[in-house]
Amino acid sequence: MDQVGLVRKVSNGEAEVEVRRISGCGENCKGCGGGCNVPSHVVVLSNDINAKVGDFVEIKGETKNILKYTMIIYMVPFVFLIMGISLGMKFLKNMSISSYEPLSFLIGLIFLAFGYLVVKFIDKKVGKKEENIIKMTRII
Repeated sequence: MDQVGLVRKVSNGEAEVEVRRISGCGENCKGCGGGCNVPSHVVVLSNDINAKVGDFVEIKGETKNILKYTMIIYMVPFVFLIMGISLGMKFLKNMSISSYEPLSFLIGLIFLAFGYLVVKFIDKKVGKKEENIIKMTRII
C-alpha cells in the first residue's frame, strides 16, 4: 500500500501526517455519481526521514499486516457480539423468560463493548512490538 501524505506537525521524533483516503470508485465521479468528497485521515508516524512541516511524504505499509490488523479490528468485536447473543439466548431460554430475544441482544451489546476493550488491549500490545507497520519512506 502506497500513499502520499502532507506533514502537518513535527515533534519529538514523530510527524503528524494528513493522508487523503482513496475513494471506492477511484475518484471517477462520472462513473459513480457520488461526488467524491473523501475526508482526510491524520496519522502519527515515526519521523525517520526528518520530514518538515509542509513536506509531502510517501507512506508505505505491508498489505499483509494492514489486512491482518483490519481483520482483528472488525472480527473480534463481531465474534464477541455473536457469542453474547448466542449465550444470552441459550441461558435466558433455559430460564423460561418469555421475552429473551431483546435481553439476548442487550447481552450481545455488552459482549460487543468487551470485544472493543479486547481490541484496545491487542492494539497496545502490538503497538509496542511492531511500531512501524506503516512508515514514511521518502520526501517527495
